[in-house]
Amino acid sequence: MRMDLNLNQMRAFYLAAKCGSISLAAEHLFISQPAVSMQIKAMEEQYRVRLLIRKKRGLELTEAGEKVYRIADKIFGLVAQADSFLKGNSEESKGILKIGSTKTLVRCLMSRYISKFREAYPTVQIQIDEGSSEEMIRSVLTDRNDLAIVGRLRYDEKLKVIPFIHDEIILLTAPGHKYCSQPVVSIQDLRNENLILREKGSGTRQLVEEIFEARGFAPSAFIETGNVDFIKELVEMGKGIAMLARMGVEPDLLEGRLVAIPLLEGPFILGIDVIVNGQRNLSKADIAFLEFLLPANPQLRQGSDLGNPYANEPAPGGSVGVILK
Repeated sequence: MRMDLNLNQMRAFYLAAKCGSISLAAEHLFISQPAVSMQIKAMEEQYRVRLLIRKKRGLELTEAGEKVYRIADKIFGLVAQADSFLKGNSEESKGILKIGSTKTLVRCLMSRYISKFREAYPTVQIQIDEGSSEEMIRSVLTDRNDLAIVGRLRYDEKLKVIPFIHDEIILLTAPGHKYCSQPVVSIQDLRNENLILREKGSGTRQLVEEIFEARGFAPSAFIETGNVDFIKELVEMGKGIAMLARMGVEPDLLEGRLVAIPLLEGPFILGIDVIVNGQRNLSKADIAFLEFLLPANPQLRQGSDLGNPYANEPAPGGSVGVILK
């Protein structure tokens, strides 16, 4: 049976759409950015359809692109399952996997990965530990968890870091707030607002503080808490405004309970990383999960040097990458 679809082109498109960036897709595939662009262009020309549009905030899928992306997600999900099946009863399909992450990431992101991983490796016992990014970093350093998925902070040099995805930090108000009538708001406008902040140790909190400090003043917290649902409730009631990761508030925006206000200086991008302790060996279960999470990255093999590009460095709050929607 003849098949005209080129899976290499499909993978290039899929990773570019998933990462929201041609450059990140190129890193995952270990090819050049022009090569990724050429693969996508060739597929678009073959089928005479536009799949991706380049914008300042990253890549945007067309209507056709959205449909093809969903199909590609199923294709490469099945490829991962086939790979897992062929590995059979190898040692890496057994064991205990201890993962740390934040409540927002567990609820909005990790649940689907965990579910698919369980289907592929039903004998692996998975333990999920939740806390702030800072707490989860500490849990990896003390070997309480094998790995963690966290909002980017300044990392200890003992950690190995794998950049995973990005999310946008957005300004939120209640419907009817005075900012809703303005086309754009500046960070300077927020000096005298009742600002509700995430707790210390949160990647979101650190980035917000850096955003304000870069403009000459510190954010004045009306309330600070680690409970994102409580923050959203207070904002919805008109008790203050907040800056939170988009992935944690998307349903609230869609249902009109909260409003995202465009910021003049934005977008502000929070990196989300996978971290492991560089001073211990990864188990078979650890490696299986990392390869499942990032299937195109061969550096995940045990004993490889993942490196730590962010050791003791500030979070790059102004860079544009994939924006979860």
